[in-house]
Amino acid sequence: GLKGMAAYAHHAYVQGYENQEVYDFFYKGLAATLNDTLGAEEWVALNMELGQVNFKIMELLDKANTESFGHPVPTAVPVTKKKGPFIVVSGHDLKDLKQLLEQTEGKGINIYTHGEMLPAHAYPELHKYSHLAGNFGGAWQDQQKEFDGIPGAVLMTTNCIQKPRNSYMDRIFTTSVVAW
Repeated sequence: GLKGMAAYAHHAYVQGYENQEVYDFFYKGLAATLNDTLGAEEWVALNMELGQVNFKIMELLDKANTESFGHPVPTAVPVTKKKGPFIVVSGHDLKDLKQLLEQTEGKGINIYTHGEMLPAHAYPELHKYSHLAGNFGGAWQDQQKEFDGIPGAVLMTTNCIQKPRNSYMDRIFTTSVVAW
């Protein structure tokens, strides 16, 4: 739970949004992992608190995303591949996706979302890029079989990465604090 919450907090932070209550809970949660005297009741209470704090960071990340990229609107997303070179982007760091879209604009490289990045198509500031071509594959847990043998690059923007297979190890890249 802390790992996922940290990813959301980081995504909000790089867009200039922070919540001290979330940061305080990181200290509390990490300190608890060193306390071998906690019983089941204390762990359940701590996990319930983690859920409440996680809800707060999700609210903050939503605010960061909507203020940065516009309010999402229902959007049809193609799931077919266009001809030409491409990059598949997975995770949920919309700022990383925007930077990639800016850097590849006009270069003939199609960008496809994967997994948790699918909602990016609904944000007006991202949807305006014509080379945001569609979505490839399904959920993050299927990445090893879905990325196996694809002839394009993969960019992971968050903690949703699994250990890459050798077949695409030379074409997978990460941003910022991503690690498997």
